[in-house]
Amino acid sequence: MDFGEQYFVVLPDQQRAVAAADRLPPDATPLMSHPSGRPFLAGRTGAGQFLKAEAGETALAVVGVCSATQAELDAEAARITHPSQLDGAALRWSGSYHLIASVGGRLRVQGTASGLRRISHGSSDGLTVAADRADLLAELIGAEPDRGALALRLLENLPYPLSERPLWKGVETVPPGSWLSVPADGRGATVHAWWRSPEAELPLAEAAVALRTELAAAVDARLARTTRLTGDFSGGLDSTSLIALAARETPVVGFTMANDDQADDDLHWAELAAAELPHLEHVVFGTHEVPGSFAGLTGLDAVTDEPSLALLSAPRLHAMRRFAVDRGSTLHLDGLGGDQVLTGHFAHYHALLRRRPLTALRRLRTIRLLSRLDVGASRRTLLDGSSYRSWFTAELNALASGRDRRRNRVFDWGGGLAFPDWLTAEARELILAELRPAAERARPLDPSRGRHADLAAVQDAGQLVRSLHQVVAQPGYSGSSPFLDDRVVAACLAVRPEERVTPWEFKPLIKSAMAGVLPRRVLERRTKADGAMIAAEGFARHRLELDELWRTSALAESGLIDPAPLRALCRRPYATATHTGRMPVALSAELWARDRLA
Repeated sequence: MDFGEQYFVVLPDQQRAVAAADRLPPDATPLMSHPSGRPFLAGRTGAGQFLKAEAGETALAVVGVCSATQAELDAEAARITHPSQLDGAALRWSGSYHLIASVGGRLRVQGTASGLRRISHGSSDGLTVAADRADLLAELIGAEPDRGALALRLLENLPYPLSERPLWKGVETVPPGSWLSVPADGRGATVHAWWRSPEAELPLAEAAVALRTELAAAVDARLARTTRLTGDFSGGLDSTSLIALAARETPVVGFTMANDDQADDDLHWAELAAAELPHLEHVVFGTHEVPGSFAGLTGLDAVTDEPSLALLSAPRLHAMRRFAVDRGSTLHLDGLGGDQVLTGHFAHYHALLRRRPLTALRRLRTIRLLSRLDVGASRRTLLDGSSYRSWFTAELNALASGRDRRRNRVFDWGGGLAFPDWLTAEARELILAELRPAAERARPLDPSRGRHADLAAVQDAGQLVRSLHQVVAQPGYSGSSPFLDDRVVAACLAVRPEERVTPWEFKPLIKSAMAGVLPRRVLERRTKADGAMIAAEGFARHRLELDELWRTSALAESGLIDPAPLRALCRRPYATATHTGRMPVALSAELWARDRLA
């Protein structure tokens, strides 16, 4: 099984853990050892993305892009006497990284608050082993696939925290923003929160200054770790902001894809920005130079450790990686996650209606006129004060009975639950069996509906982008998404929601933050390409290949889907809303299952 180009495993200082280390892939490299000489940390890391320090019985490591200097990490190792003392360090440095520590044999392992970097753990011969990939951990501890968890991934919307449900029995995932604690004897583990969502109380102007500072620091941390930086340069506010910050004094290459969709004006905006960035090398390529949507999926190697829509983009991402590597790139920036942290969720108006009713009503009227929302469903959802657990339970009951709750999801705790018509009766029962206990113990990420929705969106983005990075990683090259850095996320969430989430302005926070950095005309952009035409054309071109995938479906062989409805869709020479909705979710699960569970 291929575990990709970047991964690591953390082992306790016990003799029996050596056996787990012996089962690591042949390309794994010893990265750190315990004082006993037994393996502590092993795997493969990206170029310039590993830093370690040791002082007495303390060993620290950061894996990923981190602004910490060697001297700073050395000082931290000399300072701490217990793993819990690292809570502050987790937000002290810019970047996106795992933090790993051994203090007197006691282990601390953590990822990020966004979920872009995650940790899984399980038991091997009675000892806790941790890794940043669930599939690698499953291999090390001999865990079996979990059909119930796989069935869940066939739903388009998964209520928090079910998207974190591991796909192997005996494998557990550390929630984003928490750290894994393993005692010195290696037996058992506990999880502790280290990240708290900031109070959303800063005015826009003040928050914008903080965001610009954090974005600049995030970009600088990446420039310090690469010999050649490339990046997406769509002309959108997110990726263009990052490229502008990177190209202040350093030569940077930015890529823009031009296509024939008249509604896609990315190239126009990218050229406006490029004209005022003298250190930028602007590379434009056409859609004919990369695989189209749904192309190249037959025989795809699924290097992600979970089903992900990232797999559908793998052929295109590989082609774009070649463009970057050919220009000497070792790190590639993208603006992914920007939509989630900059736009926010209209569910904030549920609380605003109670706190500032007149302000909320004026804005809700505008939202209704612009979006043509169902007035009755909107009113019902906004006036409903049900808890997250009550909402989850009601959604479960509606799913089981086949009822439509008539909710306006833009103001709700989350999306609705629905069974695709290609699920088998067995898959539906497996899903209901997973949902029932989850509903009973459901707790939101925040008591406020809007903040919960924001945090859930950030974690969903982190999960998707994590898989995208797994897809593109190769020796000496990796992807990077600064908008999902913990410090950047915190800067975005600290602004008052009524100033960040408004129907009258598109991404006001980043526009204010980048004033004076991006050209004024670029800051006035209100459009956003959605790729709908490219997806429709790709489906029409490759639908017979997709039909062949469903004819030999691994999910069908496992009893989870009936391929007939999916094959019927593939025989249509046009795309429908179903193709751009539920079918890609099933397709990503299929691609993953036929490769990872074979």
